[in-house]
Amino acid sequence: MPPRPSVVSTPSGPYRPMAVTGGARLTGTIDFEGAIPADSLIVLPVDQPGCGRTLTDRAVERTGTKIGGVVVWLTDIRAGKPLPIERRFELKNEDCLLSPRVQAVFAPGTLNIASEDVAMHRNRIINVGTGELEGVAPFNDNGEVIPFDRLLDEPAELEITCELHPWSKAWILVLDHPYFTVSAKQGTFAIDDIPPGTYRVKAWHPRLGVAEQAVIFSAGQPAAVALKLAAPLPAPVAPADTAAAVRNEIKIYC
Repeated sequence: MPPRPSVVSTPSGPYRPMAVTGGARLTGTIDFEGAIPADSLIVLPVDQPGCGRTLTDRAVERTGTKIGGVVVWLTDIRAGKPLPIERRFELKNEDCLLSPRVQAVFAPGTLNIASEDVAMHRNRIINVGTGELEGVAPFNDNGEVIPFDRLLDEPAELEITCELHPWSKAWILVLDHPYFTVSAKQGTFAIDDIPPGTYRVKAWHPRLGVAEQAVIFSAGQPAAVALKLAAPLPAPVAPADTAAAVRNEIKIYC
């Protein structure tokens, strides 16, 4: 797959953990103005076991125009609070969808990809910035877990797709610092213990685009932002006959 523009840029230098005194707290909201993609009802063929006959693919988690599932992070911070000790992250095949759809993690770490479905899955992990296939996770039944120990070694945008269920997608942003979060369904977020300085705050959703703003943080003082995502990114046109498309995919990969 050819390389595509990644929302995660190469850091200017290594991140340096330090004791943060008088750290600031950032709170904010994520909004979107425009046509929000509708949920998709997927009708599956009768010869595909384990996924049921229909499922709903929820394109955007939201409350009104406030958007959840948006990764928010400081793009240029190079020193601050230490990374957490826990370094295991999880992605699940559940009801023939990948969950969570969008998450942020820090490097280095281990990604456990699991399946809760009585169905076959084959998850492909692509590095968006390089176009390289970073790994494949095949599943034959529920309860299986496949760990990837070196997948989260450096900052990157990863896209995960199930070959057998092409609507099932997920994205993972790998960062080298702990100053990130994912917005709640109400579109709210918070990041704590930010050292004094001026940093760029970036928000990203795979369907709704990017928002970015510089924020000045003073010692011990709260800061707040209201971010509005840009116009939607181009999305593939859904086929008129979803079941037929799924059957074609199964013929290709099974």
